[in-house]
Amino acid sequence: MILRTALAATLIVAASLPVSGLAAAAPLARSEVTKLFPGQFEAQVKGYRVNFTGSRGGSIVGVAYGQQDTGHWYMKGAALCVAFDKWTKGEAKCGRISQQGGWYVAQGNGGDVLKFRRTDIAQN
Repeated sequence: MILRTALAATLIVAASLPVSGLAAAAPLARSEVTKLFPGQFEAQVKGYRVNFTGSRGGSIVGVAYGQQDTGHWYMKGAALCVAFDKWTKGEAKCGRISQQGGWYVAQGNGGDVLKFRRTDIAQN
């Protein structure tokens, strides 16, 4: 159950994420977020690591600890929304994304920081 909870938290990419607490980084504009796709990413939250791929057409596939899930992403205003079939039970989770170094970062309501970065381009 803990793994499932952590996977859901990780893969929502920005679960109901206000960017308060990240004063040093301004939220990305809608056009900047959509330029991320298509792409491959790794995410980290609560010590868990998840890999996911998002297509330009809105589909997303996540893999973690031998489990895979599919879903979709879309923009709602300037917020990125993601829904996975199993991990979020189809419920879309939305939030604004900021960039800090090579990571895209958002902070959840519970204070947990979600960060993800591209893995399909060279990282410095």
